[in-house]
Amino acid sequence: MVPSFRWDALPFGPHGPLLRSYVIDWAVTLVSTLVWLYLGVAQPHYQPFSVHDKSISYPYVAPSDQTVTVPMLFAVSIGLPASIIVMIALGFKRNAHDLHVGLLGLLMGVSLTLMFTNCLKNVLGRPRPNLLARCLPTRPNHALDDPPQGLSTISICTQTNMAVLDEGFRSFPSGHTSLAFAGLTFLANYLAGKLHVFDRQGHTYKSFAVFMPLLVAATIGATRVADSWHHPTDVFVGAAIGICTATFSYLQYYPMLISPYCDLPHDPRKQPTPILPLHVHSPPVLNPEANIRLSSSFSPAQRATTANSSSSELDIMACHHG
Repeated sequence: MVPSFRWDALPFGPHGPLLRSYVIDWAVTLVSTLVWLYLGVAQPHYQPFSVHDKSISYPYVAPSDQTVTVPMLFAVSIGLPASIIVMIALGFKRNAHDLHVGLLGLLMGVSLTLMFTNCLKNVLGRPRPNLLARCLPTRPNHALDDPPQGLSTISICTQTNMAVLDEGFRSFPSGHTSLAFAGLTFLANYLAGKLHVFDRQGHTYKSFAVFMPLLVAATIGATRVADSWHHPTDVFVGAAIGICTATFSYLQYYPMLISPYCDLPHDPRKQPTPILPLHVHSPPVLNPEANIRLSSSFSPAQRATTANSSSSELDIMACHHG
């Protein structure tokens, strides 16, 4: 029987404690996104380069002319996985909690990937394959060459658009590739869990469904080399970052894929139920040493009364446990 869909299980439903238990997760996702946006406009490190370096002498392809443009990248890497998660969670599983943590895990993995990628880009400042075409280097009254000792710097560039020039020093790692693998690896894990790919039954169609998102991500990475925007090593490292971050994010909310319950997310977080002091019943602690020290200050008559009282209490406890 198909379970009924419960809107009150959503984090923004009547159950406020469920929402509060995931606030930190959403906050981490939001902060990571804001840091990524800031790093995207911050000035990168300008690594010295040689005007004779053939690896940075490729032609410049404008962003609008790339094989995979930025809008296409976000649609495939975030829009497609999110749509499939919504379709499965609401259409097949009818599980609001699965919908919530599925989208949360996807966005968390993507935001962490983008932040980590942009941080490395700005710190390393590796020249792109099309750097010289961006730089437009020239030396007045001299033949274009490197200094007698050392390498050239951006001082020889005549490019007036600093955004174009700055982007020329953000080659490593590939942001397109890391984002593609982050979103599509999460989707691959999500599908693998729902299909029980590792149930030792060997159904080929299951493996094919899981493999296709990874193939799309790899194709996006290959276009970055074909468009002369990245070196092959940029793409390999970007793929590794996306895969690791997406897998880490997935395992925060879902069990391992070898688990017999891999199609179900971890149980919803619950707030601890407060216990009133009147509900706490602690059995009396009998400490012979304390009783001896206390009874030493009593008179003989008081000690006899205390001993009889203690004996009666022990008899009552024995009856209860007997």
